[in-house]
Amino acid sequence: MEKTILIFLFTIVLLASLGDLLVPVFIGTKYPNYNHFIDTISTLGTKDSPVQKYQRINLMIVGVLFLIFCIGEYLLFKQKTWAHNWYTVGIFMFGLGCILAGIFPEDIQGTSETNSGKIHGISSGIGFLFLILVPLWAIWIKEFNTLKIMNIILFILGLITFIIFLLSERQTNGVFKFTGFFQRLNLTVLYGALVANFIHLRNVL
Repeated sequence: MEKTILIFLFTIVLLASLGDLLVPVFIGTKYPNYNHFIDTISTLGTKDSPVQKYQRINLMIVGVLFLIFCIGEYLLFKQKTWAHNWYTVGIFMFGLGCILAGIFPEDIQGTSETNSGKIHGISSGIGFLFLILVPLWAIWIKEFNTLKIMNIILFILGLITFIIFLLSERQTNGVFKFTGFFQRLNLTVLYGALVANFIHLRNVL
């Protein structure tokens, strides 16, 4: 029974991660002049986007999958310390942020900010911050004891790539114009931490 649950949760976290990274690649082909290296994923869900419905639905599904995953993973932990709690809260808040970001689309760049845009920005920002801290909390989790170095490295990389992503927003020249690339790089690092930690958890249970 436990093996079935582990496979189920592993499938869920993979679907959530790949859904957020790869589905927009296909959706973006239907958006004229969309550039994955320059434009953010949220651009696909803006009001005037021809694919906004698909991206917003995808983002909400991704959020729900992360909620299911974090709750299931939390129940697998043999003990529930403060680190386990914050680790789970980090994933939960990110999933919730995805759902809210899907419900409330981002404003089109260059237009005045709306309430929807504000909610999108706040929910996305808070979600990212909580997810960035997840590998940090993993350092104090017994089940991930042998992955401390990896989690420290991924935490640092996640923080650095997120800062670069923020600095690159609305930049049009030089390397900082590649906002979309830095966002996807940041997500790859953070999702990599979730998947690697869960694979290890499967091996120690």
